[in-house]
Amino acid sequence: MIFGEKMNLREAMNIIDYEIFDENLKYDQIVNFIKSKKLDKKPILLNIESKRVATNFIATRELLCKYLNIRVEELAPFLAKLGFDGEVLKSKDIYEYDSIRDVSSLPIPKYYPKDAGRYITAGVVISALDFEDLNSYNASIHRMLVINPKKLAIRLVPPRHTYMLWKNSIDKGEDLEIAIAIGTHPLFMFSASTRVPEGKEFGFAGKLMKKLELSEIDGIYCPESEIIIRGRITGEMVDEGPFVDITGTYDKVRKAPVVEVDKVFVKEDFIYYSITPAGYEHQLLMGVPCEPEIYKGVSKVCDVKNVVMTPGGRHWLHAIIQIRKITEGDGKNAIISAFASHPSLKHVVVVDEDIDIYNIEDIEYAIATRFQADKDLIIIKGARGSSLDPSALDNITAKMGIDATKPLDNDKFERII
Repeated sequence: MIFGEKMNLREAMNIIDYEIFDENLKYDQIVNFIKSKKLDKKPILLNIESKRVATNFIATRELLCKYLNIRVEELAPFLAKLGFDGEVLKSKDIYEYDSIRDVSSLPIPKYYPKDAGRYITAGVVISALDFEDLNSYNASIHRMLVINPKKLAIRLVPPRHTYMLWKNSIDKGEDLEIAIAIGTHPLFMFSASTRVPEGKEFGFAGKLMKKLELSEIDGIYCPESEIIIRGRITGEMVDEGPFVDITGTYDKVRKAPVVEVDKVFVKEDFIYYSITPAGYEHQLLMGVPCEPEIYKGVSKVCDVKNVVMTPGGRHWLHAIIQIRKITEGDGKNAIISAFASHPSLKHVVVVDEDIDIYNIEDIEYAIATRFQADKDLIIIKGARGSSLDPSALDNITAKMGIDATKPLDNDKFERII
């Protein structure tokens, strides 16, 4: 089949620069290869076990904004105002897939030495209350440990949507039917990483992609993908982990439900997609969707200009908020609203319009010249934090907010250079 100008992985590859490597790597060599060649932010196409593997195609803000055709500094405001009512179509195109027995022929990596095994990291799990009703669908990315060629252990986080759909099915004595889409357009991966109102996943993807086309694959509507695994999340529970999570530390072993693999559909000469755990792509997909949520929350209490989650905080624990200060106290209100908008947030700095929030030197300048710890520091003790923060005890943490905005009507804070 000839693919036209559709929003799929191969079309995304046509609009950005990426590098191809011909070395044939083993399944456990991908991280060392990326690190040794300093390719953490570079879109690349590799060979693993003689199969093509793509990674890092959404590893930077610049790449994400190129797909969206916006400037980097527009990202948080753009996403905050986007809405969830994009065009979603049931496509007449039936993509040509070959059917294979199980996942044994997929080049699924083992990333780090102490990982429990090979992990699918870029699988978008598609489920629904009613597979004929596109407004009842859920799409989200979950890590999946390969137990054997026909079984996977899937990490589900309560009370998120996939977990609740699975729990409701199990309570009724049923398995949860799912499709696992691997190798979708990067914007579909981004939409699946964003928390939206229930039933709005496909509508949000349609907004990002201008139009989302879906085809029925074995009873479930899916976007065009390189690989689609059809299966069921069962009530069987197994150990899942250890696994390196976003902070670059090992997440603990937990009980997780088993996915029974029923069918696997692959394109001819398919491209497997990999997200490196704790890499920039992992961080961006988790953290950037929090920026519009913080932006919307802070906009309720002051004039917010921009929000960015920082790489030093793994794009998850630290944020910089830029505001136009109108009244004294705006900075502190922004801090409180940010913590309410993103409960995993640990530290936040609020700055003025003249500070470049993408420049750590500028952020330090604001703290150095506009902040006094005895009056501009907010500390919240005993708050719920992130389960991914190794310093938090039973998810309980202390949170810190720094109001690094200058006082109003005070000429000595005027910035000359």
